[in-house]
Amino acid sequence: MTSSALVTSERTALLEALAAAGPSVPTLCEGWETRHMAAHLLLRESKPTLAAGVVGGPLEARTERHTNQLADELTGQRRYEKALRDFEALPGYLHMRTRFPGLDEAMNLVEYFVHTEDVRRAAPADGEQPSPRALAEGLQEKMWKVLRARARLMAGKKYPQGLVLEAPGYSPAVHTVLAPSAGQVATVLTGEPGELVLYLFGREAAARVEVS
Repeated sequence: MTSSALVTSERTALLEALAAAGPSVPTLCEGWETRHMAAHLLLRESKPTLAAGVVGGPLEARTERHTNQLADELTGQRRYEKALRDFEALPGYLHMRTRFPGLDEAMNLVEYFVHTEDVRRAAPADGEQPSPRALAEGLQEKMWKVLRARARLMAGKKYPQGLVLEAPGYSPAVHTVLAPSAGQVATVLTGEPGELVLYLFGREAAARVEVS
């Protein structure tokens, strides 16, 4: 599948997960219910300057305030469903879906995948994690590429002793994020690219990753 098609596929999966869950289901994002997730997505793609503080920094308090205000408006099912329709109709973050497919992939593919799993894996009905989704062809390979490019920025400080990622069956199967210093032993994370993405994005408990 093309980059644009993969992003669209994950965007659709995210919308379906949010619609199926309803507005008041917990997510893996601490303190967020699904209505907060919907509010975040709407702000990110319609008013990106208001969502800029989601990663922290001096704008964090303003972003949190606006996200919570919008989330408070989405407690009812009808308003929540309208918010999802509004998000579906948006042209994507900074109009990247049509103007910059490559940048759209880099900015949104992992974002949509992680947030879909934030909804799916937070509160399983039977107490057990759901089976992995059937992902679009080529998605794992794309996420492995993005992960190899971004892993050091994401996790280098967390694993100063060294970090190696292993994705058996993919090429290359091993990626050294940070080589161990003399006398140190690197942490090795092994799993499917999507599971490694979840782990490095702070969803360790929900990710199917072997740590050694």
